[in-house]
Amino acid sequence: MNRTAAGLGLGLGALTATAVALYGGQVPTAQIYGRTVCREPGAGRRLCLTYDDGPNPAWTPALLDLLDEHDSKATFFLIGKWSEREPELIGEIVRRGHAIGNHTFTHPSMPAKSDERIREELDACREAVESAGVSFSKIGDRMLMRPPYGRRRPGTLRVLKEKGYLGITWSITGYDWRPRITTEGITRRCLKAGEGDIILLHDGFDRHPAFDRRKSVETTKNLLEHYRPLGYDFVTVPDLVAAAGTSARYSG
Repeated sequence: MNRTAAGLGLGLGALTATAVALYGGQVPTAQIYGRTVCREPGAGRRLCLTYDDGPNPAWTPALLDLLDEHDSKATFFLIGKWSEREPELIGEIVRRGHAIGNHTFTHPSMPAKSDERIREELDACREAVESAGVSFSKIGDRMLMRPPYGRRRPGTLRVLKEKGYLGITWSITGYDWRPRITTEGITRRCLKAGEGDIILLHDGFDRHPAFDRRKSVETTKNLLEHYRPLGYDFVTVPDLVAAAGTSARYSG
């Protein structure tokens, strides 16, 4: 093999390794770095609405009322620094039958942080939530946790397991975080959901405690009005896993 061919081989190998790393660490349905809950196709006509970056005093209450109106449940992944400000709102989420999970205290990109920093983020968020008199929801004996941006590496998932958490990602996103996207655009993307899908939306924003999430609430209304007449139930992530009968897959 000449030097040119050898160089090309090394270059292709490096590109392949980079592509695999990006896939495993960023694509929400990827499982090569470790198992996460991203969808449960065996759950029948059930869907999960999940909301990141709250609690948001301006928009989370409207979501709770809307979900009640349609006899539906959701899962909220809470940022610790906002949770400290809204203990009553966190309590209300739980009282209405929804699930809650850890979304770190300050919303960092976890693969860029040390294991110790990740532990600190998880602990601080948990302390803020438990100070409100509630606890994170569980699948088996593991608490729900969604890494910010869905980003993880093998070390990230090891720390989650060490701290008693199970990573939750998603299979459908509405891209409601894009500044110029419309309610119609978000809805169109979310309507790709089918049996057992987990939908990612946002009720908050990590840089503002009362960010405008009107489009996310409007999208939620559109989804409930579309899927409920078709016989779909909107359930929490733990209930989706229970319905699929796959809880043992995520234990230990």
